[in-house]
Amino acid sequence: MASSKYWHQNSITKHPENRKKRRVNRKMKRLRAEMGEISKQHESIRQGQKEMREMFVEIESKCDQLKKETQLISHASDNVQLRLNIIFKILKAREEKDFRKAADLTSSLRNTLLSS
Repeated sequence: MASSKYWHQNSITKHPENRKKRRVNRKMKRLRAEMGEISKQHESIRQGQKEMREMFVEIESKCDQLKKETQLISHASDNVQLRLNIIFKILKAREEKDFRKAADLTSSLRNTLLSS
């Protein structure tokens, strides 16, 4: 009977420990699952950040290209405006019968056409 008394006392003291262990194990399992989910979310966020960085690099590249094209168009527009001004002056000189001035302006126009 002493052994059954010992077993009974031992089971009473170990039983709450087993319950605690099971609770701790359940909590640990739940925490591991949550950590796994958080890890997946972090990876997704990192992937999204990488994609955003790549998009920004691409946008910056396109922006630089557009700036260059805009500068070329502006330069071409300036050249056209210069030529139009010379042509207008040639017409004015001819209208005023200043053929020497018209000839000089025509020569100037040829030079601007050759240099561009």
